[in-house]
Amino acid sequence: MARLSDLVNVNINRDTIRIQNAQIPVIFTMKSFPYVEEAYGKPYHVFERDVNRMLDKGKVTLGKREVKLMNALIYAMVRSGGTECTPAEIENAIPLSDLPAIFETAFNIFSNQNFQVEDAEKIKQEKK
Repeated sequence: MARLSDLVNVNINRDTIRIQNAQIPVIFTMKSFPYVEEAYGKPYHVFERDVNRMLDKGKVTLGKREVKLMNALIYAMVRSGGTECTPAEIENAIPLSDLPAIFETAFNIFSNQNFQVEDAEKIKQEKK
């Protein structure tokens, strides 16, 4: 029997970010939502709203709120990508000067994989 990985690219939704010159695998999927909520401390829809508000300003400044949003997304994607860590470890591992570039990479992946909260709720409610 053929393996799926022999037929198609099974890592199409995976990417990497560079933290301290190390390539860290990241992905944004449905399993990322609880990690976002863990790191951000609020429900996913609030996180998404706050990210959109931050980006609507046009120019992102690195204030406390923006740093927390960026770190929450990066943390969720690193955990979903298979690397064990804590939100504090992500925050302490990324120099503030590197945060915007890492966030930009993570946000591009996030944007391509973004789910609507309503979609997530529908999937949870589907009977199997």
